Amino acid sequence: MCARFTLTQEEEALVETWGELGIEVSFDFFSHKPRFNVAPTQVHPILLAEREAFAVQPARWGLVNSWAKDAKRASRQINARSETVAESRAYARPFKRRRCLVPADGWYEWSGPKNHRQPYWIHRADREAFVFAGLFDIWYPKPEHPAVTFTILTQDSTESLASIYPRMPVVLPPDRLEAWLDSGNEDTESVLALLDLPPDDAFIAEPVSTRVNYVKNDDPDLLRVEQQPTLDLG
Repeated sequence: MCARFTLTQEEEALVETWGELGIEVSFDFFSHKPRFNVAPTQVHPILLAEREAFAVQPARWGLVNSWAKDAKRASRQINARSETVAESRAYARPFKRRRCLVPADGWYEWSGPKNHRQPYWIHRADREAFVFAGLFDIWYPKPEHPAVTFTILTQDSTESLASIYPRMPVVLPPDRLEAWLDSGNEDTESVLALLDLPPDDAFIAEPVSTRVNYVKNDDPDLLRVEQQPTLDLG
């Protein structure tokens, strides 16, 4: 499961990082500021295919299907299981034609007893940005007001991360981004084949401030490492 994540880079640095991944975008219609606690139902930029480039689209986290009568299920559709996404009533149609990329540079998971849950920030060792595999849909609460919403795909965690939580978001490597966004490819098997697990040492987990538990907190101090060693993922 992925219920909180981060995108902490400044806009200029983020564009440069994406450029190194072959993602050329413009923020002409969306101004990005660093986020340290992105939560369900909040607006976050997603990346869509646009001719031979990528388009930045503001979207609300928590997929609302185009056919939905209301947005009540949004908070329950923040994640889609990759193992069943192609057959799911909620996700099968977006999976075929409305795949997207969700930029991030880390996500949070909690571990430990219920009365003392320790949050961990899971990220690359170099803290550079990456992208989750996502799906989007367009819902019309009013005919003239389309609402773009998205969900993040999940899969079983790598062996090292499973000690924190059994599920993790699907992180796409740079060489599979265009294939994931290719809406012309509706072959389920070939699309699902893009969703491999990353190497077991691709991410590290650091214990961080319990202030992240509250969605109103969104500042760099959330990533302050608690006075305990980094979790051994070896």
